[in-house]
Amino acid sequence: MHCIMRSILILISLFSLQFAHGQSVVKNYFPKEVRKIDLSAKTEQEIERQNELLLKSNLTPKEQAELDILLDKYGEVVESVWDVIDGGCSWYCGGGNYLVKASSSLHSDKGISYQAQSANDLSYKTAWVEGKSDAGIGEYLEYYFKNRSPRITTIIISNGYMKSEAAWKNNNRVKKLKLYANGKTIGILNLEDSRTDQAFEVGTFGHNSDGSDLILKFEILEVYRGEKYNDTAITEIYFDGIDVH
Repeated sequence: MHCIMRSILILISLFSLQFAHGQSVVKNYFPKEVRKIDLSAKTEQEIERQNELLLKSNLTPKEQAELDILLDKYGEVVESVWDVIDGGCSWYCGGGNYLVKASSSLHSDKGISYQAQSANDLSYKTAWVEGKSDAGIGEYLEYYFKNRSPRITTIIISNGYMKSEAAWKNNNRVKKLKLYANGKTIGILNLEDSRTDQAFEVGTFGHNSDGSDLILKFEILEVYRGEKYNDTAITEIYFDGIDVH
């Protein structure tokens, strides 16, 4: 009897080990950098004033002094407070996706687009909002890149509906995103609950050996609840990388 029980226990242990080895552990990623974004009315007015002064051919000494202060504060390539990327050269000069898709999008009858493209227009004024009646768990965005496009090393997420403090608080923000590359699970992106850009370094993507396009999928796993609406928003998912400069 003892021999039989011992054999059964050994078989159970072997099965458990095989099962454990067959299950891949999903890696968790956290932001390498968190960037606070200033979208205040004051900053918007100052950048607009800087652009106005830059267009003038003859500045008074007072205007030149004002412009110098603004240029020192914002830099010459800043064109709008709403631009995710400044007007200077970036990875997008030679890279970028050619298509973005969403599993669902919130319908709007007020002329505001919550479609997938709103998380791909490099603007803090717009956002993708999933279209399910619940928090949107399982909904996703997919970004498509030609294989010849420069490789990606950094994924930056503008979390929530960032256009205003009220919009950001009232709507859900993403807490966890599951990242896939060409159908393969890469890991889980853990986002802070802050009105910021959060940069993740999860490896290098692109230039597939079989020549296929790169498809990055971002699936909502968990959210931070909004104060008013049970709709989950992502203002932007954008990228940085190599092969450009």
